Amino acid sequence: MKYAVIASTFTGNLGGASMLEAAIQTISAKDKKAEFAVYSVYPKQDTKANKYKNVNIYDARPLVLALWINPLAYLYKVLPPLRGLLKKSRLLRPIVEAEVLLDQGGVTFVKGRTVFLIYNVATILPAMIVGTPVVKCSQALGDFCGKINKMMAKIFLPRVNMIFARGDMTRSYLDELKLNNVATSADYAFLMEVSKENNDSVGKLFNSYVIERKGKTICIVPSKLVRKKVDRASGDYVSLMIDFINKLVGDGYDVILLPHSTRFYTDKTHNNDVPVCREIAAGVKSYRFHFINQELNAQQVRAVIGRSDTLITSRFHGMVSGLACSVPTLVVGWSHKYKEVMDQFGLAGHALSTKDLSLERLESEFKGIFRDRKQIKKQIQEKLPEVIKSAQTQVDYIVKLVSR
Repeated sequence: MKYAVIASTFTGNLGGASMLEAAIQTISAKDKKAEFAVYSVYPKQDTKANKYKNVNIYDARPLVLALWINPLAYLYKVLPPLRGLLKKSRLLRPIVEAEVLLDQGGVTFVKGRTVFLIYNVATILPAMIVGTPVVKCSQALGDFCGKINKMMAKIFLPRVNMIFARGDMTRSYLDELKLNNVATSADYAFLMEVSKENNDSVGKLFNSYVIERKGKTICIVPSKLVRKKVDRASGDYVSLMIDFINKLVGDGYDVILLPHSTRFYTDKTHNNDVPVCREIAAGVKSYRFHFINQELNAQQVRAVIGRSDTLITSRFHGMVSGLACSVPTLVVGWSHKYKEVMDQFGLAGHALSTKDLSLERLESEFKGIFRDRKQIKKQIQEKLPEVIKSAQTQVDYIVKLVSR
């Protein structure tokens, strides 16, 4: 069967990459003839990074979506005599031929993000126009207090075949719209498997650092989005992180600074935490500090996190990887999407907002996490099978929908 996927990539935001790889892995396991058309905002980079034989990459940069894919879909709808010709378009054909379009936007239809709202609509509209079923894979949506956001949600969300709410808060926002096409499912990335090759490569990376591995390896995953919010509130995110890391290494911890959204070929900050990581790294001088200043794929990033004893993350899928690997995790986030996932493990108290962020608060929360790490690890391990089972429900739904 043929599947189209949009709003996730192999490169750039590695959270999207982990969702994408999880979808390819799980659907291919159930459908041995599965073929995937991945619509990417980084088509050249994703083509190079693609290691799957049953995956092809197609251009879905914002302007291509707006000026080509959406207009072609509209013409296909209103001009039936030309459908044979329009279907020859490399950009439109995979959507027309797909049994389903999987929308893997991590956060969509959120109040106050008007530019992203336009993109959220543009990614699903072509499939709706040509009659291809749309499934919104597990993601955060809402709230719907904003007038524009609520209006667009009421227009387009009822036309989606199924919306998988990532957690209870998203589900409550969707229930306010009185939709009958909603189910709750844990994040798709919980299902991503790490290959032996990727796991071994990370083992070699750790050995090159000569980390003592005495139970005191701390992985820190920054975020340019959190930096933006902290700095807007008259804070200094980079200085705060430098001071915090220097305190950790001074106390005898090994610290790994790990960018989770990476575009090493550019200094642009969209989907790119490398620049902020480099600023932080410049302020830390210690043999116990290790900045991973090289491109890793989503599986390798998860393997790094899995080898750590404690994780402090401001990237959502950094948090997912920590929980998937049963690593005690402290989150500093900016949206309800963090809290609703931590709540699935009974750890919502370890999810801080940017408003709570200070050096004193960060040190205090870390000490609590590290002190209770064995208990927290056990708690994650007890909850994880239930979360994985929840994430699997969307795989079952997608395969069943296609088989019809």
